[in-house]
Amino acid sequence: MPSLRETLRGHVRGEYDLHLILPRYDLFSDESVPSTICLDEGYEVHVVACRWLPAIKKLRAGARRLSGEKSVSYPARWILNVTTLLCLTISLCWEALRVRRGGFTPHLVYAHNQYASFAGFLLRWLWRVPNVTRLYGTFLADLMKKPFVTLRYPTAALGYLVPSSLLICANDGTRGDEVARKFRIPDQRFRFWQNGVDPPRQPLEATRNEFVDQFGPKLKTESKWVVSCSRLSGWKRIDRMLRALAVCRGKKVDCQLLVAGAGPELPRLKKLAEELGITENVVWLGALAHDDIWALMNVADVFMITNDVTNRCNPLYEATWAGLPVVSVVDPSTADLLKDGSNALLADRNDTDGLGKRLAEICRNSALAEQFRKAQKDLAKMFWTWEERMNVEVDELEKLVNAATPKRDKR
Repeated sequence: MPSLRETLRGHVRGEYDLHLILPRYDLFSDESVPSTICLDEGYEVHVVACRWLPAIKKLRAGARRLSGEKSVSYPARWILNVTTLLCLTISLCWEALRVRRGGFTPHLVYAHNQYASFAGFLLRWLWRVPNVTRLYGTFLADLMKKPFVTLRYPTAALGYLVPSSLLICANDGTRGDEVARKFRIPDQRFRFWQNGVDPPRQPLEATRNEFVDQFGPKLKTESKWVVSCSRLSGWKRIDRMLRALAVCRGKKVDCQLLVAGAGPELPRLKKLAEELGITENVVWLGALAHDDIWALMNVADVFMITNDVTNRCNPLYEATWAGLPVVSVVDPSTADLLKDGSNALLADRNDTDGLGKRLAEICRNSALAEQFRKAQKDLAKMFWTWEERMNVEVDELEKLVNAATPKRDKR
């Protein structure tokens, strides 16, 4: 996840002696695939076995079968989530204590997401050091007016309610600042920051022919290339793009949708593309390295994003930085970034026919596309790079560490 990777890099640049503790597996995936961990980033990684996790997954699968649905029933999900939280808290704390017994003296504890926040608080209390909680968005904004939100969604609420020296919430369109106000988080310990952009480290010299060599002759260099970059999850709504592409094809517009990303929705999406008769217009690139994403954006013609929950996310920032015209859905979370007719063409969320017409329009109108590219470059000047974003964060961490340990070297 770029926001986690760049946060860790920023801490290393800040000359912190960093120890990262992670569970071995994705806690909520049905598959037991070990986490991919980079070990050459200037910090030490400690992997927690989480031996209790297979039992949790079996219980989750059993609850799904009993409900007769694809998803687990709410009562069972509540129990399993709280159990997972408690078990993970114990595992993280135990590993942190082991790391300290090995000779490491921590001056700050940084909890990434709500599931680590309680462990961060317990270690803060035990070691008498500051603790930071980092939240990567929330789903609570639209639920805050309903009764017993904290009781109904304890793990999501915990990230806000667990005492922390500093609470950092991503400005990703999920309105985490509204949730913080509802939970009465003091302004002095709350930071609502937008993610940064990680520009390519080298000049972009890739050509379309190189992508054709890599992904095969299905890629047509003469077509307009419409790029999508996201995990293939349900809420990303790649299906909207496919239906829009079908409209484009019906209008005799020569364009291809290049989908960068992998995920559980891939089989269903491939089937939908076949049903819509656009198989030859969709190229499934799979998961790509970050530099390859930049190279792809450098040779593409349009960027498309049609998420349900929020469209204010890193791929949009990067597409803007790369100067790509955007076709998207009307979304309050991007109202200050995407202006219909200025740097983007927007359609109602449920109007895939209108979305297809907008896509056809930008593919046909080269003058409009060039206008959008210039507007995107101006907008991108307002964005932080990840280095700038993390310099601000490291300054905040310095204040916490210096206030707690004014005479010690930071570690």
